[in-house]
Amino acid sequence: MEFLRLSIRTTPARLGIESPRGQFDMKSPRGEYEMSSPPADMQIRQPRGDLQIDASASYLAYAMGGVFETSDLMADQAEQRIFENIGKIAQEGERMKQISNKGNAVAEIASQAFSGKENWKPYGPAGLYNVKIAYTAHPAEIETTPRKPNIEYHVAKPEINYTPGKVKTYIEQMNSIRMWVSSYDLYA
Repeated sequence: MEFLRLSIRTTPARLGIESPRGQFDMKSPRGEYEMSSPPADMQIRQPRGDLQIDASASYLAYAMGGVFETSDLMADQAEQRIFENIGKIAQEGERMKQISNKGNAVAEIASQAFSGKENWKPYGPAGLYNVKIAYTAHPAEIETTPRKPNIEYHVAKPEINYTPGKVKTYIEQMNSIRMWVSSYDLYA
C-alpha cells in the first residue's frame, strides 16, 4: 500500500552581530590642595629676680653703722683695752720690783701714763667683701597655644567620555521552510 508522505524541512535563520568595543576616555585632573598653618600664640613672661644687697659691713667700715653695730664694736674694743691695760700694769709692777735699775721707775711710769693716747676706732675693718650680694633668678614662664592648620581640598570631577561602538547586525543565513510530498510504501 502506497501512501503519500509530507516532508517538511526548516532552516533556521542565522543572525550575525558585530559589536566593537566602545571608546572609554577618562581624565582625572588633580584636585586643589591648600594648607595654611597660622603661627602659634606664644607668651613669655620673665618675672624679675630678687636682688638682695647687704651693705651693713660697708657702712660700719665708714663709721656709719647703726647704733647697735657701733656699740658692739666699741664694747669689743673696750674688752681688748682692759686686757691690754692689765698686761701693762703687770709689766709696770715688774719694773717697779726691779730695784737694781737706776732711775725713778715711778716718775717714768707716771710720764708714760699721761703721754699715751687712747685710740678708739668707731669703725669696722674695710675689705672687698663687705658688701654681700645675693641674686635669686626666677625661671621664664612660657605659655604656648597651638593652632590647628587649615587644610582645604577641592575635588576636581573626573571627565568621562564614552563613545559606544556601532552595532552591526546582518543575516548570515535566511530562514526557510521546504515542504514536499513523496510516496511512501508501508510494506516496503
